Amino acid sequence: MAKKPQSRAGIDDVVLMPVSPSQQKKRRRLLMVGAAVSALVLFVAGLWVGNSGSLDTSATNQRLRAELKSKKRELDAARNELALYRTDTEVTRQARETLRQEIKGLRDQAAELEEAVAFYKNVMAPVGAEGGLQIEKATLQPTDEPNLYSYKVVLVQAGDNRNYLSGDIRLTLKGTRDAEAFALTGEDWLADGSETRFRFRYFQELSGRFRLPEGVEIGTLDVEAESGGRSRHQIQKTIKWQ
Repeated sequence: MAKKPQSRAGIDDVVLMPVSPSQQKKRRRLLMVGAAVSALVLFVAGLWVGNSGSLDTSATNQRLRAELKSKKRELDAARNELALYRTDTEVTRQARETLRQEIKGLRDQAAELEEAVAFYKNVMAPVGAEGGLQIEKATLQPTDEPNLYSYKVVLVQAGDNRNYLSGDIRLTLKGTRDAEAFALTGEDWLADGSETRFRFRYFQELSGRFRLPEGVEIGTLDVEAESGGRSRHQIQKTIKWQ
């Protein structure tokens, strides 16, 4: 039995078709037109996408600008409130300080008036004390000048004020110098113009100054007042240096 000849794979299946040059040109034109249309579509699509993005960006910017203006207004309002709060706080502080000073001044005036009332009561009608010459007040204070001090002595005649009291005060400064006791007596150590003599019916204030010798530390100042004549009185008071 004779075998059939085998065909070569794929070759017998190929069909050859005639190609016309005019058809090839038409196909090329169609491809070119299609490519041009595709490019135009892509270009228009790009423009649309770009414009849409620009619109979106512009809207976002406008929204952000509006939010920024709103925040600026809120910030300005907060700053104004803070300024008003600071102003109110400063005004309140100044008012409190002024009021505190006024209250302090009134208290000082009240204390001075009470002291004056007590002073005049003691002069006119002493309570629990003998009448006659009294040392109502004695003070010792430093001055602005180094080693220069001032003293003040207030004398009163308590009770019967019909007669004048006259006499002198003696001042004795006591302290230490080089760890040893030191004392100044008499009037030689007092500055010019210092008052030691008195004459009054109700009260009198004596004042003066003295310069402390170098190396002396003040301990006390003894004040002794003595009146002469028929109303003879003698009284002493010690001022401690603090």
